[in-house]
Amino acid sequence: MKFITLLAIACLLPQFALRVKAQEGEPVLVEDFGSGTAQIGPKISDGDFSTTYNYIPSQPGEGSYTIANSTAGMYPESWLQTGNHTPRQPNGYMMIVDATNTIDEFYKRTVKTLCPGTTYRFSVYVLNLMKESGIKPDITFSVITSLETKTNHTGPIDNGLGWLEYNIIFSTPPTGGDVTIKMTNNASGGYGNDVALDDISLRPYGPTLTAYFNSDKTAYTAKGCAEGNHVYNLNVTTAAALPYANPVYQWQLSTANGWVNIPGATSATYSLHQPAIAGSYQYRTLVAQAGNIASAQCRLISSVLTLNIINPEPITATASSPVCPGENIYLTASAGDSYSWTGPNGFTSAQQNPVISDATAAMGGQYRVTVFKNGCSSDAPAVTVSINQPVAANAGTNRAICVGEQIYLHATGGTSYKWYPTTGLSNPNIADPLASPDETTIYTVEVTNNSCTAKSAVTITVGKAPIAYVTANKEVIRGERIQLHGTASGNNITYYWTPDDNISDSNSLNPFVSPLSDVTYILHVLQTGSCNIESKAAVEVKVVDKFTIPNTFTPNGDGVNDTWQIDALGAYDNATTQVFNRYGAIVYSAKGYTKAWDGTYNGKRLPPGTYYYKIDLKNGTVYSGWVQIIA
Repeated sequence: MKFITLLAIACLLPQFALRVKAQEGEPVLVEDFGSGTAQIGPKISDGDFSTTYNYIPSQPGEGSYTIANSTAGMYPESWLQTGNHTPRQPNGYMMIVDATNTIDEFYKRTVKTLCPGTTYRFSVYVLNLMKESGIKPDITFSVITSLETKTNHTGPIDNGLGWLEYNIIFSTPPTGGDVTIKMTNNASGGYGNDVALDDISLRPYGPTLTAYFNSDKTAYTAKGCAEGNHVYNLNVTTAAALPYANPVYQWQLSTANGWVNIPGATSATYSLHQPAIAGSYQYRTLVAQAGNIASAQCRLISSVLTLNIINPEPITATASSPVCPGENIYLTASAGDSYSWTGPNGFTSAQQNPVISDATAAMGGQYRVTVFKNGCSSDAPAVTVSINQPVAANAGTNRAICVGEQIYLHATGGTSYKWYPTTGLSNPNIADPLASPDETTIYTVEVTNNSCTAKSAVTITVGKAPIAYVTANKEVIRGERIQLHGTASGNNITYYWTPDDNISDSNSLNPFVSPLSDVTYILHVLQTGSCNIESKAAVEVKVVDKFTIPNTFTPNGDGVNDTWQIDALGAYDNATTQVFNRYGAIVYSAKGYTKAWDGTYNGKRLPPGTYYYKIDLKNGTVYSGWVQIIA
């Protein structure tokens, strides 16, 4: 097969790929051995290639090679059954070599007329075909120029490592010239020393060239407007020093006919005046040693920059209108990159959809927005905001009624009305509903006029019956006194007790009484004013002759004398009663005596026996003694 350089023209065999990508500038050589549906491919017949091995169009023996897309069926007990290395190449071929005992050249190729003073990288992928044991391949790769010979020695290649890449980086002499690539077997023949070769390449070599827009080294794309007049600085940076004593640059533009040079764009930075026609534009730069930039064999290529130029888009703006005083004004604009709003009352905003709160009459008028998108600016037609007149809602004056009465409410200021709460109203959706609340109520009306609303409230005070309450019936020892406890509530109330005999203050809620006989005291609570409503509550006071403390009781559940019943003690709300066992431990304690002691402690019945008590009436009188529980 014939090898092709950038300066030579030749024909390729239909099933074998030995390609030069001249339009890209790299690689100078790619030898991936082509592809085909047949397992075995043609021999390498290029005049620039030579080998000391024989070509066999089948499973190779020692000292021979073949071209195949798979090792299927070839020494299956010993070799890996595998395909080629070339990514994304169906049925891709590879060179399979069964090495001999001698040091020989199983691959040798001459690449002609390389550029002077240029750094290149030769690489090849190698696979040890043996599954496990056997002689390990040992290969020396050589690159020979008129200036020097550079080598890379693999050493014994272990089994099971898969495809391995080996490479040599070298530079051509100042005069350029040809280069010879050789692969030499160093291991012995026999069981093993079998390899596959694939993806041999030779290309100009240097650090990665990263192109970017302006000063942002991560900006690989940019946008512009067809009506704009922007300048974009195209820059390139390298991860390491360039391998050229005197590097030169050439920026290119991608066209339908491929990449073309941009006249005058011959430095690391190029100031690009944006195109005036919408479209997507791609740029890159070439770098080479001075004098070599025109040759695709000699130069490095940067990453690609993409500039998207668009036509200005028509935009729209809207506004909420009419707006009621105190409400928000909502402005909206078409999507863009930035915005500039202006309007009445000194309004400005850089938001897409600004909201103006608490609208006033001064905010009515025309609002305008300019939308900036991808370098384009467009003005939307002005939008007009109208501010309605404020609603003068009035729910009327506060009034008072007696419980059970009715009264008309009266609201003004709008064309429709809504009252709440609706309790007690004949119709909550008119201006003058009839109200009959059972208790004092604040009615609020929402008044609507020209879609605007306002609220007003009125209080209807209901003269309800006051509340009178007294504590439970009481007992008192004749000649002593007890305190009554009453509660009165309501609006504009007065209160008094009857009868007013033997009472410390009949106009007090908590008077002391010392009746001579059983009597019922009544607390009168009167609501003054037009309604004049009265409520009453009564408490019976029983007069007992003496304070009797029983000294025995029988808590056996027969219904007779089951509790320690101290009748007069119930008249003393603050009195404390304590009962102790013979060891001084408290077995019963109470404040007041609303429930007689049943002879239990913590819910369990106490054993029969004698217990000791102390009763403090909290009026200076203390009783103590004993009480006996009888079974």
